[in-house]
Amino acid sequence: MLVTQEFTIKVDGNTILNDLTLEYGPGVHIIMGPNGVGKSTFAHALMGNPNYETEGAVEFNGKDLLSMETYERARAGLFISFQTPTPIEGLSNFQFIKQAMTSLEKNQSIKENLSNFRESANDLGLGSEWDKKTLNVEASGGEKKKNELIQLDMLDPQTAILDEPDSGLDIDAIKVLVEKLRAFVNKGDKTLIIVSHYAELITKLNPDTLTILDKQGNAKQTEDIQIAYDILENGFNGWTRI
Repeated sequence: MLVTQEFTIKVDGNTILNDLTLEYGPGVHIIMGPNGVGKSTFAHALMGNPNYETEGAVEFNGKDLLSMETYERARAGLFISFQTPTPIEGLSNFQFIKQAMTSLEKNQSIKENLSNFRESANDLGLGSEWDKKTLNVEASGGEKKKNELIQLDMLDPQTAILDEPDSGLDIDAIKVLVEKLRAFVNKGDKTLIIVSHYAELITKLNPDTLTILDKQGNAKQTEDIQIAYDILENGFNGWTRI
């Protein structure tokens, strides 16, 4: 359970998001909003990015999230995927996973981890040598997004915040994405928060709530998912149903 109370996010003293009071329990939750309103900022601030100043309160499974260091948030079960994943020279895709799992104290053998990694990569059509390739270097946008799905598979967090996971994926990859996200949620007691404006993804995941961020830095949360389709058809200007 992730709950924010009057959560405000600032950069250099300027308010980006203001007094957000939101609740994300087990299930699927969609976040939408015009470009530049702070959807990615929200995710990064929750994960402890030092570039953001925060006020208010965030409770994660009964604990004070804002008092935790970034690595402590990850150990507590919080995962974030980025809109534009960062390339890291000198580190292979599998080495990254191996180090992350060691840091999170997930006790599996290297052989088992490698087998699971290759199975997940194969599901996504990345090939048998993907574990040896350098992390997000010379990778397409779609391949970087697939890499994050492997990380989600392997790290198995309690709550995952995915920033436009459908970006750069073709139709076949979208199908696999939906299958993997459904499988994640169906494990039970999992919370999936997705930034997306992709109608098919929203339809197939059947979300529990919709959060809309506006240009004034405010947020409104609703269980009326039909609003998402209205926005996709008519745009954000003038929506008033919440």
